[in-house]
Amino acid sequence: MTSIWSYLKEGTLPEDKDEARKVRMRSAKFVIIGDELFKRGISTPLLKCLTATQAAYVIEEIHRGICGMHSGAAQWRPEHSELDCQDYVQKCRECQQFGNTHRQPPEVLHHMMSAWPFSQWGMDILGPFPPPKGQLKFLLVAIDYFTKWIKACPLAENVQRFTWRSIVCRFGIPHTLITDNGRQFIAQGFEDFLCELGIKHLPTSVEHPQTNGQAEAANKVILHTL
Repeated sequence: MTSIWSYLKEGTLPEDKDEARKVRMRSAKFVIIGDELFKRGISTPLLKCLTATQAAYVIEEIHRGICGMHSGAAQWRPEHSELDCQDYVQKCRECQQFGNTHRQPPEVLHHMMSAWPFSQWGMDILGPFPPPKGQLKFLLVAIDYFTKWIKACPLAENVQRFTWRSIVCRFGIPHTLITDNGRQFIAQGFEDFLCELGIKHLPTSVEHPQTNGQAEAANKVILHTL
């Protein structure tokens, strides 16, 4: 970026002809505004080019800042800085101490496809937690298979009310709901509620709870965040 800055700011180019030609071609995608370098595109907003110090601060803030969740480098989708992100994550003490360790043997993956946003949800109950005020020890968790949007609330209300208020009233009537065989999910009242709305209920097999793996993955994210 230093060579592009020098060319746009002062008109200077490297002595090597091939390198100078590359700088001229690349500089067409950049612009200087208020002594700051930005990358521009046809249908994208201006992207600020960061110095090494600024980039280090951004990586730290994304990973462990006030809104950070200690996410891995692969989730950031950085451009030309993937190695820097991986290096930072590998040196994070909390990630190395509390990071996920896969202990299950590998097996063939079976995709659970969702045709459009909010058409297929997975639902599960997470807990128990140490009893807080109100003695609510469980969380009711739902996740959309298409957008990965997560909804969670303390289990103070029944599953039917949660489904109506947090899913149907906000995102419309889904096509499919995937749950385990918990008594809250296979209760006759809840089954009648889903049937009345035309929602297809798919309870998982007792011997294969991985069918509701999307909800289990959401539970893992919530636990690590807490």
